[in-house]
Amino acid sequence: MENVKSSTSISPINVGTDAASPGAKPAPSLQTPFADLMLKPEKLEAVLNNTGGDAAKTKKTDAKSRKTRQASHHSQPKLKDTEFRFNAPGASSVKLAADFTGWEKSLLDLTKKSNGVWSVTVPLAPGRHHYRFIVDGVWCDDPQCAELIPNPFGSANSVKQIGL
Repeated sequence: MENVKSSTSISPINVGTDAASPGAKPAPSLQTPFADLMLKPEKLEAVLNNTGGDAAKTKKTDAKSRKTRQASHHSQPKLKDTEFRFNAPGASSVKLAADFTGWEKSLLDLTKKSNGVWSVTVPLAPGRHHYRFIVDGVWCDDPQCAELIPNPFGSANSVKQIGL
């Protein structure tokens, strides 16, 4: 038979044996209150942070990750404003498609100046960038570009080299 103490406060649970069982040894009493089985806030924090409870380690880790984030931010290449120009006085629209625009995914609109030259300025990272113009819906080479490389569509992409 079980004897259980009921109370609103936390108390140990006592478990006995049935008195009708001759020669049975009584079960050991469970004397561990439920509250002792719970993690204390400082231990819980240590488990969640996997720091062994050392707050200093947490602060060092936070400072280290902050420095890493800052270093990676400063190590990003500097962008350079780069102008793309296309002479098309009779055109009604000129767009720039490039590797840095996802080609047709995010075309850039060029603005027409009074002299008929269309232009747009784009911040670009150092390196080689492939591009083409779309004039009134027709893909066009940049006649001012000295370097063209074949593309898989049977035409050529213009290449703009951005230095460091």
